[in-house]
Amino acid sequence: MEEKDKQLPRFDLKKDKEIWEDILNNPVKSLTPEKENVFLENLYRQIDTYERKKKQRRVRIYSTVAATIILTIVGLIGYNNFFKPDVYLARSQSSEIKLADGSVVILSQGAKLTVEKSFPADTRDVFLEGDAVFNVTKSKKHPFIVHGQGYETRVLGTVFKVSQNGTTFNVDLFEGKVLVYRKGHSKESIVLKPQQTFSNLGIPEVASVTQTMDKKSAPIKDKSAAFTFDKCPISDAVKVIEKTYGITIHYPDELENAKITLSLPNATAEALIQSLATQFNLNIKQNNDSIFELEK
Repeated sequence: MEEKDKQLPRFDLKKDKEIWEDILNNPVKSLTPEKENVFLENLYRQIDTYERKKKQRRVRIYSTVAATIILTIVGLIGYNNFFKPDVYLARSQSSEIKLADGSVVILSQGAKLTVEKSFPADTRDVFLEGDAVFNVTKSKKHPFIVHGQGYETRVLGTVFKVSQNGTTFNVDLFEGKVLVYRKGHSKESIVLKPQQTFSNLGIPEVASVTQTMDKKSAPIKDKSAAFTFDKCPISDAVKVIEKTYGITIHYPDELENAKITLSLPNATAEALIQSLATQFNLNIKQNNDSIFELEK
């Protein structure tokens, strides 16, 4: 190609223009051999230059595409290795997982645990869907936080179980101490002690703490429990109390849309009913051990 380039005369736009004007002005007139040679040689040079530029553009396009593909592959590998969280799923049976800090998690069937690549960092955050038992390695400097369905459980080192079903969120504490709170409300956390169970009983405005019981055990009317109602409809509050203590409460129909805000750290069924009556200026009528009527 270099030898061919040397043989071709330098491209002269002015001379070519003169030739073209001569052809257009005198279409019948034939080109002189000298002009014809110059014209054809310059035409060949233009074609050759065009072809070389086209090849260069094609090479640049291919190079850009190849570089893009390589960068994409490298990016995906980097994301998977350094950023993509680890996801554990117990499909057909329970699954035991040992985390980088030594903590052990037993996922119930169908549960899913997501752990960021940064784990363990200043806080040891994990994200849970479903039920799981946690045996957390102790670390006073690095709290272990389980992010559940609308709630977070914060611990330093303990053994506990998180259960989630629909809107119901429960925490059973076996050892140590945990803090439970709704997402975004860490200042309103509830402290659990061993053999205590936290539950919202399916209602976000409710927080109850009771002694951990066998699921087959029937509710006991005179047992004590901690309750917090935050602008909770009275209908929901009554359902929670009835379910917890195994009693029935009747109240005036006009209070159906009323809301209650109440917090009792250690209350029996009678204490809760008395608080309801006081808040709405009602009288209590007890028909028997398990039926209470609130009336004006």
